[in-house]
Amino acid sequence: MKKIFLSIILSLTSLSLVACKADEPKSGNNLSVPELTAREKAILENSSEHSFLIDFNVDDTYKEMSVWVEKYEFGKLVEPEMGRMTTAVSDNGTIIFTTSKTIADQNQSMFNISIQNDAGTDTATYLETIGEMESSVWGSADELKINSTKKLVLASICYSNGNEGIRSLSNDFYGDSDGHMDELKKFDVVYLLRSEFTK
Repeated sequence: MKKIFLSIILSLTSLSLVACKADEPKSGNNLSVPELTAREKAILENSSEHSFLIDFNVDDTYKEMSVWVEKYEFGKLVEPEMGRMTTAVSDNGTIIFTTSKTIADQNQSMFNISIQNDAGTDTATYLETIGEMESSVWGSADELKINSTKKLVLASICYSNGNEGIRSLSNDFYGDSDGHMDELKKFDVVYLLRSEFTK
């Protein structure tokens, strides 16, 4: 019951953040990280462990979009399409990805993925056992061009049990993930948020 309650709170928080946005959408087929107010940042920090908001803008040639999470262990893909959602898309909207520890088990995290646009909001929620990790880093691309032939990496969460300091994935990784997959080998576990836009 607590897990369902937490999921509802995060979904409502995500919807309120999207509703509060007053920025004009950018033109072109692109993905970008929006500027958040101090209040929006505080809401996300208090309601989630990791959070990512990515705005998308597409022209009328794009009809659908899909979003999912991939899980890698020491650079090897072990879960290809966690929480995959596909929805109709038009004009602009927001992708929201959050994780939060469950109250019952600190080794489990609740993963929430939402796609919000004029057609409504689609949400996928699932539990993921991460285990105890010594350190984590996360990041996202500031801006990406949408291309119907590419599955873009929007964000990453990387965990390691190593004693030495770890660094997040390079900016080049987001622009060309296929050419930089070796970067994942230095982490015990990596979660990548991916998207695909189709015409």
